[in-house]
Formats: sequence, structure tokens, C-alpha cells
Amino acid sequence: MPNVTKTKNTIEHHTCVDILVFNDRRELALQMRAANDKSFPGHWDFSAGGHVDLNEENQKAAKREIFEELGVSGQVIFISKEHFQYPSWDPSILREVNASIYKMFHNGPFKVDPKEVEKVVFLSLPAIQEMIDSGSKFHPEFLLAWEKGIISEAARI
Repeated sequence: MPNVTKTKNTIEHHTCVDILVFNDRRELALQMRAANDKSFPGHWDFSAGGHVDLNEENQKAAKREIFEELGVSGQVIFISKEHFQYPSWDPSILREVNASIYKMFHNGPFKVDPKEVEKVVFLSLPAIQEMIDSGSKFHPEFLLAWEKGIISEAARI
């Protein structure tokens, strides 16, 4: 069961993990969320991610999510813990998110779960910036991490 709390003020509190998958060329795997996803369908997003289940350790949640969404396993490396706030897919709800961000290295291929992921592509960071600048749809949590420099820093270390 996801660790989500709703309050009377239409604020959702989430505990989640976001995973950045880099290949040997330091390109980032971006996933496009499935068209039928209940939240931000058809938006580019972290390589994988999701809610931390009640009493689940964050690192275990990261490994679970990467396997569920991309069909791969491996070592996940903790990058940072962040607090994000943004309107949910339903603009009447504000999301308060405590996110643990991890990275891993994998060159693919991926076996995506089509219920959650439409496709996964490796892109250079400059190509991702061009997509952002041109108005491509990105999940707000990814954009907040991008703007804070978390993703570019993760690519360097």
C-alpha cells in the first residue's frame, strides 16, 4: 500500500523514489508515461519511480520500482533526499512529496511494463534541455529536480 496521506486542504503527502538510469555514455534514460496512466499520461519522466510502500525502505522501493517499470535490476546509488511541491494531475490537489533520488547504470535493453511506461529512450542532457525549452511535456517532479541541478550533478558523479 502506497504511503500517501490526503488532508482536508486538498494536499496529498507522498513518499516516493525517483531513479535516474544512465548508460556508459552518461545519457539518461527517460520514460514516457503510458497514455492511460492516471497521473501525467504521455509526459516524460524519470527513468523509473513511484511510491514507497508503508514500512518499506527507500532503497528497496527504488529497486522494486526499477524492476517493475523497466524489468532490470542492479545497484542503486543514493543521490539526495528532496522535498517537492507541485499541483497534481488534478489541479485542485497540491502534492507535497518527499523524494529519495537514486541512480544506476544500465545500457539496456529494458522490458517495460506497458501499463505504466509507453517507451524509454536514452538522451544526452543537452537534448533533454532542448526538449524542455521546446515545450515537451515533462512530469513536474522531474522538472523541479532538473531545475535544482540534481540530474546534471548525478550525471557527473
